[in-house]
Amino acid sequence: MTPDEAVRGMAARLCVIRWERQGDKAWSKAALLKEYFRRAAQWSDEYGCDSRSPFFDIAACVAPAVRADQSVVDNLLERIAAGRGGWNVKQVAPYILHWAALSATPGAGLPPALDDPFEPLIVMFERGGGFHTENGEVNLEWKSVRLSGWRDRAGDPPMASFAGADLDEIDRAGSVAQFGRVVGPME
Repeated sequence: MTPDEAVRGMAARLCVIRWERQGDKAWSKAALLKEYFRRAAQWSDEYGCDSRSPFFDIAACVAPAVRADQSVVDNLLERIAAGRGGWNVKQVAPYILHWAALSATPGAGLPPALDDPFEPLIVMFERGGGFHTENGEVNLEWKSVRLSGWRDRAGDPPMASFAGADLDEIDRAGSVAQFGRVVGPME
């Protein structure tokens, strides 16, 4: 797969996401977000990336010359805005496309011991929309994840599974623990 094909494929994957948040997947989304923080911290440590935010252009830190086609980025941002993805999603979406370009670039020399940093974030989006940040936290409806200390997650154990059934169980258990019942999507 060429870098352009990888970017277009990732843009297509992001374009089909329903960006309206429903709340019933907040616990698995929090787990996925923490996994993204772990991976972003590892990439930041490996390449000395200087970012205060966990939502940064990892590809630019690793190989600044490799970029996604700007017309594909612009088209995706228009689609996200039309689908109510929100400012935070529009901020991070180009980073995901630039990463897709880098990861498909022959000879990029990416460390095999480091996992794809953005996959947990993409799966989080696919589980029901985006997120927003406020007061130093990422708000996921029924759950929030603190932004501070994201770099400290580099040594955390990796998330065991991204399988739908396993993520659904995280949501069931979290919902029961928080509300005493399984909650459904917010209406």
